[in-house]
Amino acid sequence: MVNHGHGVQAAAGIPLANRVASVFVHVTDLRTSAEWYSRLLGLPLMEERLNGGPVYWFDFQGTHLILDSNRVNRQNPGWDEGMMPRIMFAAKEIDAAFRHVREKGGETIDEPERHGTMAFFNFRDPEGNVHMACWAEHAGEALPPEPSNVSPILPRVGGVFVDVKNMPEAARWYSDLLGVPFDGSAAEERIYSVPTDSGAALLLDHNRYLNRESFTEVFYFETDDFDAAFAFARDQGFQIAGEPCRFPDLSEFALLDPDGNRIVVAHMHI
Repeated sequence: MVNHGHGVQAAAGIPLANRVASVFVHVTDLRTSAEWYSRLLGLPLMEERLNGGPVYWFDFQGTHLILDSNRVNRQNPGWDEGMMPRIMFAAKEIDAAFRHVREKGGETIDEPERHGTMAFFNFRDPEGNVHMACWAEHAGEALPPEPSNVSPILPRVGGVFVDVKNMPEAARWYSDLLGVPFDGSAAEERIYSVPTDSGAALLLDHNRYLNRESFTEVFYFETDDFDAAFAFARDQGFQIAGEPCRFPDLSEFALLDPDGNRIVVAHMHI
């Protein structure tokens, strides 16, 4: 079983919080995707978040979900699809975080962009995966209550995947970036869980590279009833990618959202 390592505090002086603040899913039609994810989770559609902006977001406990149409980005002639981030890390101070990422060998794509009470920048890890570091004035406030839903698929991001080619080097880099212990023996496995303080597990995934698979898996939603979750997805007409998989430590199946993003639903056998 993957050890999520929750509750692990980062070393002093690290300007990035060791948690996944949000996960991005990049979409083409914001309303269609917002309706799809809301229906999957049994949540009401929040029309006020479809006000012409480029994103629709879900305020989950631990790690939020952001659907991003990149509508504004696509108006920039210098922007390309390879600049779309997967993960948002919380920055304690944006300029210190910018220097820290550079010092650790990450490639900063742009200078910090500032908008009133928030600031952010995008960066690449040594293998080219793009992430965002974001500072917000009100970060760290009380988490919203877990929303009530009518689906066996919970409104909770259990883990976010980052595809890597060289697991030991990637595991050491992310551990160093976030100031958490590195486990050399665990880095020999196909999945490495970078210790986090709270929220979704940060899972480095070696499977895609080893299996020579062209797809990627973005993240997984949790469920407490795997059979009910699978039956719900099937009966409601969601596109299921392959047969469910059952392992000693977990059961999982994958769905394809309207843009073909591969989203996993998983139940951990604890």
